[in-house]
Parts: sequence; C-alpha cells; structure tokens
Amino acid sequence: MNQIKWKVLVFLLFSIPIYYCQKETINYESLAIQITNKAKSNLQKKLSAAMSEGGTTSAIPFCQQNALGFTAKMGQANNVTLKRVTDKPRNENNLLSPEEMMVFQEIQKQKSSEGVFPNRVFSSDDNVTVYVPIPFMGHCVPCHGKKEEMTTETKTTLNKLYPKDLATNYQIGDLRGLFIVIFKK
Repeated sequence: MNQIKWKVLVFLLFSIPIYYCQKETINYESLAIQITNKAKSNLQKKLSAAMSEGGTTSAIPFCQQNALGFTAKMGQANNVTLKRVTDKPRNENNLLSPEEMMVFQEIQKQKSSEGVFPNRVFSSDDNVTVYVPIPFMGHCVPCHGKKEEMTTETKTTLNKLYPKDLATNYQIGDLRGLFIVIFKK
C-alpha cells in the first residue's frame, strides 16, 4: 500500500507543474478572421437580398438602419467587441480614431504584390486587438465606386441619407476599412 501512495505522490509532483506550464495558447488572429468572415458573409447576404428587392435604393437604407447594430450583435454573439472603421466613412460612427488611423495607414502601405493586406495583432495586459482589413470588392461598386458612374437614384439616395458621405470613389483592391476585433483576456 505504501508503494502505491508513493507512486501517486511522485505522479502528482511531476504532473502538476507540467499541467500548469502547458497553458493553452489562443490563436486570436485566427478567431478574429473566423468572426469577421462570418460577419462579412452574413452582411453580404442581407445586402444582396436588399439589392434584389429594390437595387441600391433599397440596399442603402437597409445598410443605414442595420449595419452598425448588426456588427455589434455579431460581436456580442462571439463575446468580443467588433466594429468596422474606415478613413472615408459614410456613417460618422465608423470613422477611425487617431490610433486606428495609424494602424490603417501601416496596413495600407504593406499591401502585397498579390493585392493582400496584412492583419495586425496587438496585445495589452487586458485585451488582444486584431485588425482585419476590408478590401474593396466588385459587389461594393454600385454604392461605393466612382460617383460619376453611379446611377442617379443611387446618388439621390446617398445624398438624402448620408449628406456628409465620404465613402465613394473606391477602386477594386483599395483598402476600404478595417474590422477591429477586441478580445478580453
């Protein structure tokens, strides 16, 4: 019986330090990409449905009424703070802060020859913040492309709902904005 107790004691003495030294490493960047891909996919589906119903004159009001709330709800569902920001906002609530602007400009300068923008991860004592680029894609052109190529209805709707709109004149491949995903440690 003593021999069994001795073996258990030896096992515990060697196992406990190993257990505590093997902390699980969380890949915050990978989690952020999963969350933002889901958010983009869901928002694109909803915008496509609005476009099918009534073109940009239906999609623009849908976006105005739902985009900010949708992004916040996606963050809550994933236990993170999630937001979309840009240097040229349509909605002033999406304007980059000075700190975010520095990250945006750094990411913008580091576009690869394949046209890919890098993610950025910053860690503090309390949070891990992941910046995921939002490149300008073809399906965004009707509402965010060159103003001179927009339909009269689109321009009228934008002027009515977003009189201070800056979110136009993008070209495919431009950096449209960033998703910011903040994880609490």
